[in-house]
Amino acid sequence: MTETRDCTSCGHTIPASLYLCDKCHTHLCALLDRVPDTLDTAQDTLSNMSVTPRVGSAGSNPPSAPVNLDMSDKLGKYIKRLVELAVWVNNTEEPDRLHIFTTPETAGQYLRRMTNLMRQRDYVGDLHQELRTLERQVLSTADRQLVKRPLGECGALHLDEEGNIIKCAGVVYGHETATTGRCKACKREHDLTDRITSRLAEATNYRAPLQRIVKVLNVAGFPVNYERAKKWAQRGKLAPSCDVETRREGHTPAEVLKVLQEMSN
Repeated sequence: MTETRDCTSCGHTIPASLYLCDKCHTHLCALLDRVPDTLDTAQDTLSNMSVTPRVGSAGSNPPSAPVNLDMSDKLGKYIKRLVELAVWVNNTEEPDRLHIFTTPETAGQYLRRMTNLMRQRDYVGDLHQELRTLERQVLSTADRQLVKRPLGECGALHLDEEGNIIKCAGVVYGHETATTGRCKACKREHDLTDRITSRLAEATNYRAPLQRIVKVLNVAGFPVNYERAKKWAQRGKLAPSCDVETRREGHTPAEVLKVLQEMSN
């Protein structure tokens, strides 16, 4: 009987001599073949950016949010990790034939040449997932207007006209890549990262299928991969529970976020 194992990227059954299925191997090759196009897309977006705020007269409205302020950061991470991964694979697989990667293109070309060998290594699943996430982050940032999203009730304490301490009932809004947001009512500034994390960590009432929960976390900026989350469920790290009202099984953002934080530690 032929020995098998699960693909380290998607979980499909494959021969025990491999760690990546045909579909994921083809996708990894395509990711690396697209490196020049991904870089061109990012550079085109950067060349179209206008990040210098205009100086308005006193009392005028602040300038609108610039487009794609996070592209430079996403592109920098993409290039840095591409080169780092190429160096690591080179040191691991060819310690006697060290290469110098002067550009992300040469790093991508080297990794592409090594895909057949990497397919036989247990690290290939994590490498595939990381490259896919990095590419998606760059492409999703390309030439799109930042969205301002509501992030719940302000809740800041302040004094009313009679001197009573009350909570602000205004709504906090922030652009999707910003680190701070502002209440529309009292203008109080809030840390968006802490606010989003706290809200998701407390989100125990919202229950939905795992794929939908992963999408919610992705929108909030958490790098959760659906295939990886399914593996957590298969290994018992995530257990679905039943919604009392709908009688449907599902997961909560808080549960998935807890496992993500545990796996990151």
